[in-house]
Amino acid sequence: MALAALLAAGATTAQAQSLNYGAAGAQNVAGTYTDLGTTGTVLTTPNNDDANSAATPIGFTFNFNGTAFTDFVLNTNGYLKLGMAAPAAPFFSEGAQVFTGSPIQAAAQTNLLLPFNVDLTDATAATAEYRVFTSGAAGSRVCTIQWKNVKDKPQAASSTVATLIGTQYDNFSFQVKLFETSNKVEFFYNSATAGAGPNAFKSINIGIKGSGNTAGQLIMATKGSTVAWSTATFLGGDYTTGVGNAHNVRLAVLPDAGRTYRFQPTLANDAAVQAIYTLGKLPTTIGTPHVIRAVVRNEGLAAMANVQVTASVPAPNAFSSMKTIASLAAGASATVTFDPYSPTTAATQAVTVTLSNDENTTNNVAAYQQQITTTTFAYAEPGVPAVSSIGFNTGAGILAVKHTTNAARSITAVNVRLEDPNSVGKTVYGVATDATGNIIGRSPDYVIVTADISTYRTFTLSTPASVAAGSFFVGLAQTTGTGGYFPVGNQTELPTRAEAYFSIPLAGGAPADVFASNLGRLMIEAVTGAPATCVPPTAVTVTGATPTSATISFTGPANGTAYTLIYGPTGFNPTTAGITLPVTGSPYTIAGLTPATTYQFYLRANCGATDQSALAGPFTLTTPCVPPIVTTFPYAENFDGATVGTLPCGITVTDANNDGDTWRVVAATPASTPNAMRYTYNATNVADDWFFTPALFLNSGSRYQLQFKYRVGLATIPERLEVKYGTSATPAAMTTTVFQNANLTNIVYATTVGGTSAGQVAPISLAANGTVYLGFHAYSIADQFYVAVDDINITRVLGTSAALDRAIGVFPNPSTGIVTLEVRGANAKGAMQVEVTNALGQVMHSATVRDNDLNTLDLSALSAGLYTLKVKSGSDFSIRQLMIQK
Repeated sequence: MALAALLAAGATTAQAQSLNYGAAGAQNVAGTYTDLGTTGTVLTTPNNDDANSAATPIGFTFNFNGTAFTDFVLNTNGYLKLGMAAPAAPFFSEGAQVFTGSPIQAAAQTNLLLPFNVDLTDATAATAEYRVFTSGAAGSRVCTIQWKNVKDKPQAASSTVATLIGTQYDNFSFQVKLFETSNKVEFFYNSATAGAGPNAFKSINIGIKGSGNTAGQLIMATKGSTVAWSTATFLGGDYTTGVGNAHNVRLAVLPDAGRTYRFQPTLANDAAVQAIYTLGKLPTTIGTPHVIRAVVRNEGLAAMANVQVTASVPAPNAFSSMKTIASLAAGASATVTFDPYSPTTAATQAVTVTLSNDENTTNNVAAYQQQITTTTFAYAEPGVPAVSSIGFNTGAGILAVKHTTNAARSITAVNVRLEDPNSVGKTVYGVATDATGNIIGRSPDYVIVTADISTYRTFTLSTPASVAAGSFFVGLAQTTGTGGYFPVGNQTELPTRAEAYFSIPLAGGAPADVFASNLGRLMIEAVTGAPATCVPPTAVTVTGATPTSATISFTGPANGTAYTLIYGPTGFNPTTAGITLPVTGSPYTIAGLTPATTYQFYLRANCGATDQSALAGPFTLTTPCVPPIVTTFPYAENFDGATVGTLPCGITVTDANNDGDTWRVVAATPASTPNAMRYTYNATNVADDWFFTPALFLNSGSRYQLQFKYRVGLATIPERLEVKYGTSATPAAMTTTVFQNANLTNIVYATTVGGTSAGQVAPISLAANGTVYLGFHAYSIADQFYVAVDDINITRVLGTSAALDRAIGVFPNPSTGIVTLEVRGANAKGAMQVEVTNALGQVMHSATVRDNDLNTLDLSALSAGLYTLKVKSGSDFSIRQLMIQK
C-alpha cells in the first residue's frame, strides 16, 4: 500500500464497544493440537468449496455479543456463524490486501468466528472433513469444531490484477473451541504442509466479529507473512484502519502445531498496557535524560480509579517511576509520562511497564527491549523483526525519524532495515536534516541488492552532518522507480506515537508527522560521531539549603569553561521545561526558591562554543520550611499533613543515642488517618529519642493544657514515655516534666487527661510571657517494640478552679463541629452547664453535661471560626478556646 494511501486512512474514531470481547483480552499462546480423529459427528456440506453445513447444536448455551446461542453453521472457507442462520456470500476476500469482499466487511454478516477465512478446498492428497464434538461435564463443557485436510486455493493478487497467488498451505487443519460458562473462544492450529507456491504472501482473515464492521465489533489477528505465527498480535478493528497487515501467511512460514489464539470476554475491571513509548537504542551522553511514556487503556466495562502504572529498568541502570491515573473511563486511553531517567552503563535491558492488578492480569505487564549505546538513536525494538514495509510506492520522498540531542553532535550514518523484495534494483540514499527539514547531509546513491533484504544497511554520509543541541531528522530517500516499492521495514506500534515518524519531500522541506496513519515504528537508526571531549560535572552535592535558597557544589572537567544549571519541580523534563541558569563555577547558590519545596536539578559543563557535556542528574534538593511560632491556641498536630519520611513544619527530632532508630512519621497505626508519630525499638540500645513541637509563645497568668493520644505495639512489651518543656528544642533544655509513664501497655489509643497524678498531664503556667518547646521523650529499655503518639492538642485554659480545668478534656480541637467534652473527676454537686460563645460574646450553644462522662456537643451548624467554650460547675468555671474548621 502506498504511503500516501496509508496517510489518508488516518486514525479510526473510537466508538462504544458493544462486542463483549476486546483486543486486550486476546492472547497468542503455545498449546497442544489434538485431532478429533473419529470422535464426534461429521458435518456434511453440499460440497467442499464455498458451502455451508446445516445448523448444528453446540451442546450447551454459549453467550456471545449479548446473545445466547445453542447452534452454529460451518462454512467451508474457514469460519462459522453462531445461530441457526447460514452465512451468506461473500464467503472470503479476493486479493492480497483487499477486504471489501470479505465476511468481516459485510455489514449484514454478524456473530462470526473466523479461525482461517480464505478460499479453501480439499487438500491435494486428502479430502476435506468437517467435524464437531462436545465433551465434558455440564457447566464446563467444550465444543470443538474442526476443519481438516484443507488447502488455500490460488487467488488473484488483487481485484484488478489477474496474476494468481498460488497455494501456500497444501494440507492444513484447525479447530474452534467454545467453552461453556466462561464463554471463552479458542482457535487451535495444527502444523501444515507447504503448498506448491510460489512462495508469496497471502492475506487471511482471522478473528471474531460481532454486529458490524466498525471498531469495537471486530477483534482481528495481524502479522507479517515473513514472521512466525507466535508474533501475531490483535487489533480492535478491521485491517483497513492503517495497520497494513492482515494475518499474512506464506509457504516458507508454517504454523507451529498447537498455536492457539484465545479470545476472553470483557471483564468489568481490566486495564491494559497498550503501548510503550521509549527508544530501542539510547545513547548515554546525548540522549539523556530520557522520558519513558506508556499508553494505558481501560478494556473493561466499568470506569476505573487510581490505576497505578510503574515503569522500571533493571541494574546496572536501575530505575523505577510510579504514576497514578486518577480516573479512566471504560474504553478510554491515557498516556502516562514517567520521571526522566539517565542510564550511564552500556547494556541490553528491558523497559517494563506494570499496572496494578485487576481482573485480567495477562495484559498488565509489557516490556520493550532497549540497548544503551554511546552513539546510536533508534525507535525500533532490538531483536524484533519487521512486520511489513512502507514507502512511497512509485513516488519519491524521505521517510524519516526525529530525535533530540542534548548537546552538539555530528551525524555520521543512517542505518535502515530494508524489507521489501520489490526494492531490489531501486536507488535510495540516507539523509540527515536539521529541525526544519533542510537536508544537511546525505550518503551516495545506492542500488539495493537481494542480500540487503531483511537486514540493516548502513548509509554513511559523504560528510558528517553537524547538528546543534535540539531536534534533527535522519531517514531514507526513495527515488521514483518503475513499479512500486516499499523499502523501509516497520514494527507494530498501536497507537503510533506522535513526534517520532515523518515524511519529508525528496528535496527537503517541512516534515509531516505520520503518526495518525498508525504506520508503526520505522526501522531507521541515527548514528552519531564520537562522544564529545566535554564530560559532565561529578561529585554534585547540595552543601547548604535555606527556606529560599540552596548552594550547589560540584567538580567540573578540566577543560570546563562554564556550566549550565537547570532546575524545576520533581519529574520535569530539562529539555523542554525548568529554569536555566548560567553558572561560572562551584559552589553556586540558587536564590528565589520556595520554602518547604522539593526540586530536581541538572548540570552541564560547557567546554567551548560547541563542545558541551551531557546533562548530569537529576539531583534533588529540598528547601526547609520556615518554622512557625505558635501564638494562637488551640494548637493541634495530627501528622496527617506530612509525607511519610518527612516531618511537619516546626517539628524536629533528636536521636540522642545516635543509633539510627528514632521518631518518624509513619502511615501505620494512626489514631486519625493516615499518619502517626512513632518510635521503633533498637535491639541493643536503650531508647533516648525526642521529638519537639514548634515554638509555643505562652502568656503569663494563663494555664495551658496538653492533650494527646498514645499506644504501644504489644501489651506484653511495655514502653516508657515522658513529656517535658523548656526554652529550646534540645534534650538539655527540657527542664519541666508534664507527663510521665514508665509502663505503657495499651494497644488501643488512650487519650491523656489533665491532672497532677501519675500518668496525667500537668498544666503549663509561666511566670512571665515567653517561648517554650514541648519534648516527647521515648526512654524505653532496649529490644522492646514501639510507642506511637497522635492528635496532639494544646489549649489555653482560663477558669476559677485548677481542679475543674484538669477534669475537662475537649477533642478534637480544632473540629468540624462535632466535639466530645470529657469530664472526669470534677466532683460536681449537680448538673454542669456548658456555653459556647462567639467573638462578640453571643451565646451560640448551651447544654447540660454530666461529670464522669463523654458528652457530645453538636456544633456543626456554627460557622468556621474561633469560639469560647465555658463549663460551669456551681460557682466555678473553666474556659477553653475552641476552633471550628470547615
